[in-house]
This record gives sequence, C-alpha cells and structure tokens, in this order.
Amino acid sequence: MQFLTDDYHATMENVETQVVETIPDEWVEVGNYPTLDEAFDHSLVILAMGEACRVDPAETEGQFHLQAEPLPVAAIQRELSAYGEETSIAANDRRIATERHHPFAMRSIVLWFVVMCAVFYWQGLHPETVERAASSSLGLLRDGEWWRPFTSLFFHADAPHLAGNILFGSLFLYFLVHSIGAAKAWFWMLLCGGIGNAINCWLNFPEYFQSIGASTAVFASLGLLSGLGVAEFIRIRPRLPWARIAAPFCAGFVLLGMLGSSSDPHTDVIGHVCGFSTGLIAGFAVGMWPNIKSITLPPA
Repeated sequence: MQFLTDDYHATMENVETQVVETIPDEWVEVGNYPTLDEAFDHSLVILAMGEACRVDPAETEGQFHLQAEPLPVAAIQRELSAYGEETSIAANDRRIATERHHPFAMRSIVLWFVVMCAVFYWQGLHPETVERAASSSLGLLRDGEWWRPFTSLFFHADAPHLAGNILFGSLFLYFLVHSIGAAKAWFWMLLCGGIGNAINCWLNFPEYFQSIGASTAVFASLGLLSGLGVAEFIRIRPRLPWARIAAPFCAGFVLLGMLGSSSDPHTDVIGHVCGFSTGLIAGFAVGMWPNIKSITLPPA
C-alpha cells in the first residue's frame, strides 16, 4: 500500500511539473491597442495559431497590451502584421465605398441611350459617314486612320443591333460607374473598346475587314467588371481558394459566351473577345493598383 502511495505522489509531482512548465515564466509584448475590443480581436489570431496569449491594461489609461510567449513571437508578429494589413485594406475599401456616391449612374445610362440614338439618327441622314467612321483593318494599318477603332463604337447596322448594345451597355455601364465612378467608367470603357477594335483589325490585316457597333465597348465594360472583381478578391481576401478568387472572371467569361457568340455571320465574335480581354486586363490593373484610377479627367 505504501508503494502505491509513493507512486501516486510521484505521478502527481510529474503532472504538476508539466503544468508549471506550460505556463510561461515571462510574457513578451506583441501589440499595443487603444481599445480592449481591438486587443481581443488580435488575440484571436494568436489563439488560432494554437499559442497562448493574454491582454493586460497598460499604465496609460486607454491602452491595452497584447502579450504572448517568447518562443513563437516571430511567427506571431508575422501573422499579426498580415492580419493588420488585411483589415486595413478592408477598412479602407469600406470607407471608400461609404464615401463614394455616384448620382451619375442613371445619368450615364440616359447619356448612353441619347448618344447612341442621336448618332444612329444622324447616320440615317448621312449614310456616307459610316464608311469613313467604321473600324477598318486597311484604314487603320495601311492608311493610318487612327480614329476608326473609336468612332466605329457609335455607329450601328440597324435598329436591333442598336437596341441590343443600348440594353447590355446600360446594364454593364451602371455597375461600372458604381465601381470606379462615372468619368473613369466612360474613359476605360471607350479606351478598351477602341483598343479591342484595333487588335481585331491587326488580327485581320492584311485582309480587308470592317466593323461598326458599340459591342466591343460593351464587352470591354464586362471585362472591366470581371477584372475589378478578381482584383478585389485578391486584395481583400488573399487567403481564399483560387476557385473563389477566379469566380468574377468565370462569371464574365460565361456571359461573354452567352451574349458574345452567335451563329449570325455578321456578328463580330472576335471583336467581342478582344473587347472583353482588353477590359479584363485593364480592370485587373485598376483594381490591383488603385492609383491608376487617379487619371486627371474633367468631373462628370
């Protein structure tokens, strides 16, 4: 019986020793926060790593220390730094979204409708201008008529052609204005549409090729929205699976397939793809590097 008692005491002493060893002799400060809630939020990062931590009030009123064990301090600080960067980006984007107010979204749709209808009416009175304004592989690359990829965006073959581009252009332009503002939305949509037409001409050169219609700009705006969506997922949610990050691109690509392809031989499918691809690249760049949006433009 004495033997069992001695073994029991020895076992308990070992357990007590192990428990004591798990409690750190000293704590290292890994963060200092102005509110208790903020300190607790950051402590969750440490607890998620499986490490111990504690929050103590500082000597200065209104300050709270976040402390952790000395050994994993380097890893903890890296995680806290990454968390702080993520929350800072998210907070900044929320602030921009709150401050951003675009009363010009509906006005942009009205402007889109009026401009397209006015040009269509005018070209009916002066049909000879269509030949001069159309996107042309020979006109652009042989004769150097650089304006063609852009002026062709405002001319249409017939009323159904015009109606389709007004409908889908209004939809995509509305969301684009809410994403980056009216002036930038128009700038990037028309620029990418023109570049898409220019690429299409280059792909067809030296064969004769000619096209008109705003569809290249319409699909450029869809590409811009997709690129902005992918960039936002990467910047704000860097730890999401790539399948989630690629979702905006996949959605845009599906819409491109649904709306941009047609068995009609007069449909410029390559132009749709060029517009979407150009917009996708530009949207991704604008979303990843927001300063690109700071191009000086007249107010909308």
